[in-house]
Amino acid sequence: MEYNVSWNHQAPSRCCNDRGRQLNDVNEMSAPSRFINLDVVLKSNSDLAALFRHLDQDERVIILTLEEDAGQVLALELGGPMDQVPDVRSYTQRLLTIIDQLPDALLQLWKSCTSRTFSYGFEGGNGDPVLDTTIPVNLLIQIGRIGADIGITVYPHGTYD
Repeated sequence: MEYNVSWNHQAPSRCCNDRGRQLNDVNEMSAPSRFINLDVVLKSNSDLAALFRHLDQDERVIILTLEEDAGQVLALELGGPMDQVPDVRSYTQRLLTIIDQLPDALLQLWKSCTSRTFSYGFEGGNGDPVLDTTIPVNLLIQIGRIGADIGITVYPHGTYD
C-alpha cells in the first residue's frame, strides 16, 4: 500500500470560542467539506486513442484528456445538471456503467492499462458538519472487478469557489 501525503498550508489567523474550538478569521463564513468530482485516470504503454474517440462520443463525459508525454494517460470526468449536487455513489455507478458498456476491443484496451484509478476529489471545509461519505461495498466490488484502484484528493477550502 502506498501513501503520499504532503501538507503546505499557512494557517489563517485564528481565535477560540468559549468552548475552546478554533475559529477562522471572523469575516470568513463557515463552509462544510464536500465531494467535488470523480475522474477515472488510465495510464498505458499502449495507444489509448481508440478509447479516447469512443468516450468522446458519449454525452455523459464532459472532460476527456489524452496526454502522450510519458506513455499514454487518459482522464475522464462526468457531467451532470448544474443544479445537481455531485454524489459519490451516483457518479461511481455512472462511470462503472460507461466502462461496463465498452465494446470488447476497448475493454481489452482498458485491461491492458498499467494503471486504472477512480480518483475522488473533495474540498476540505472550514466548519461543521464534518464530511461523512461511504462508498458501498457493491461499488467497491465492481471497481475491484475491473482492476481499478481508488485515489482520494482533498483540495484546500476555497479552491472551487
